[in-house]
Amino acid sequence: MRTKFDIKTEVVFRAVYSALEKGLAVIGPTQVAEELGISKSTAHKLLNELSEAGYGVYVPKKGLVLNEKGEMKAKEAIRMHRLIECLLAELGVEDFCREAEKIGMVAGSSFVEALEARYGDRKVCPCGKKIPEV
Repeated sequence: MRTKFDIKTEVVFRAVYSALEKGLAVIGPTQVAEELGISKSTAHKLLNELSEAGYGVYVPKKGLVLNEKGEMKAKEAIRMHRLIECLLAELGVEDFCREAEKIGMVAGSSFVEALEARYGDRKVCPCGKKIPEV
């Protein structure tokens, strides 16, 4: 069962993964704030929470450096989002990325398993972005 912390961190992990895709090794509050449309102070707090939860190390005045556990969690979060996009695009949903955000917040494990069974072999999402292997 997914907790509120899991859902909140998945959103942050997707933002963190976007920064990793851009080649950033240290993900600062500015990147997360811009990606999520939140304040820098809130982004700072969220990155610190990930660090405290054991997903990486927060370097003061720099940002979060993910460890292996954090990188895996970020890949899982973005993979789920992009697989949801595959389903929505197949259904003809126009703004599949935004809708995938909403669905990802409430998706249960059986839904994610069904997505994996149907779209798990896909290499890219409908946007053309790589779907990471986990």
